Amino acid sequence: MKDDIKKVSKEMMEIENEARQQLDQEEHAIAIVEYDIKNTEEGEAFSAFQKKYVFKQNILKTVIFALIGIIFAIRIAFQPENAVYWIGLVICLAAIFIFWYNPHRIKKTLMQSLKPLEDDRYIFKLYDYKFSIETVLPEDERYDEEGKEIKIPPRVVQFDDIGLKIIEKEKMFVLLLKKDTIYVLPKRCMEDYQIQIVKKTFESKLGDDFEVEKLKKK
Repeated sequence: MKDDIKKVSKEMMEIENEARQQLDQEEHAIAIVEYDIKNTEEGEAFSAFQKKYVFKQNILKTVIFALIGIIFAIRIAFQPENAVYWIGLVICLAAIFIFWYNPHRIKKTLMQSLKPLEDDRYIFKLYDYKFSIETVLPEDERYDEEGKEIKIPPRVVQFDDIGLKIIEKEKMFVLLLKKDTIYVLPKRCMEDYQIQIVKKTFESKLGDDFEVEKLKKK
């Protein structure tokens, strides 16, 4: 009896999943892009993230510690024998160094960890009110030991999600979500008309949360 109940429950779950997949397929995607991400592109996107969220805070903290350091330096000029002032100055200089060294170290470590993923492929789908990003598994990893297809649910992001910001750079779109998730959409994998569709959709849906980086003059 229990086995029959489990069997019926499993069948109902499978039917429900198929219905959801069918509903997703019936939604009309404005644009569909299959792409991969180079390590250099990941690095450029992470630099954009750091510039927007990390460096601004670092500048403020640097100014504060620099002012405190100047106070210690002035005190040292009048009382060079006071070790406390020297220690305070050293701490300020060390803190400023750490503020700017850590982002470099973190980026270097992250790029090394992402290097093996360069061959992975993804599918970006753009809709009227959302977009999704799906990982495409390699052929030899698409099925489990029982021969069933492995499906990784796509990440779906609504345009009204809090914390969504998108930056258009010369060679890519950088999608930032809640200051902790970075997605990269390379333009090299897109047709010109797709780039225009994606850009216009981002502009209309996000307003000020969509930024276009000024191109460097050659």
